[in-house]
Amino acid sequence: MRILLWASGLLSILLFGCRRRSCEGVECLNGGSCRGGRCQCPAGFGGSRCEQKWSDGWVGSYTVDDRCAIVGLIPQYEATISPSPIYPDVIYFEGFGDVRCEGQRLRVEGRLINSDRAEIARQSSCNRRYAIQGIVQRDAGRRSLRVEYYFQDFQTGVSDTCRAEWFRY
Repeated sequence: MRILLWASGLLSILLFGCRRRSCEGVECLNGGSCRGGRCQCPAGFGGSRCEQKWSDGWVGSYTVDDRCAIVGLIPQYEATISPSPIYPDVIYFEGFGDVRCEGQRLRVEGRLINSDRAEIARQSSCNRRYAIQGIVQRDAGRRSLRVEYYFQDFQTGVSDTCRAEWFRY
């Protein structure tokens, strides 16, 4: 829009323009919303359009080296991480601590805080025999995880703090 003004024999032109809306043409996926021209992604998603699922960088098979303060070195074992079929920010650690319960590998739920960090909230498993809680940091470049956790076995009375390195293969 242009407005012409005539003042004291001089022609002045003032230009007023309509500023393009900053979110015009921005498409956010997976429930993301646009603010200030950028997608704000819900928990569990990232990328410029919320197209990347955080759990994709975690899912897979791992070789695990575990060391605990009291128990000491746990022999190397295999474990897996799988995504929740419902929640985009939840993953499952299967084979955790190489513990078996009624013939099944111990399964622990983790909540993704961001694409490289997960929290294992205190949870009981195996008919409340074990309690586990911890924090997990992902190193995408090394394809590994550093897991620090607290483990309690109510049947034997053993409780321990452990550190584990999970190497993806």
